Amino acid sequence: MKPHPEVKTLKALRDELKLKLHLASMELKSDWERLEPQVERAISSAAIVTGETLADLHKRLEEFKQRLT
Repeated sequence: MKPHPEVKTLKALRDELKLKLHLASMELKSDWERLEPQVERAISSAAIVTGETLADLHKRLEEFKQRLT
């Protein structure tokens, strides 16, 4: 089964955010510690996660990315 196209985007966002986190505040690091497991679960189970769920997670990652800049 071919992975959902959103998975590639989520992986790229996850990797970008992890690189930027080393300069982030403790509050943002704490927020990431709560968000990252959700990203990992969605990526690893993308075959059964709905497109809507992936889109919501993508939106949350983009919002988090904005907070990092």
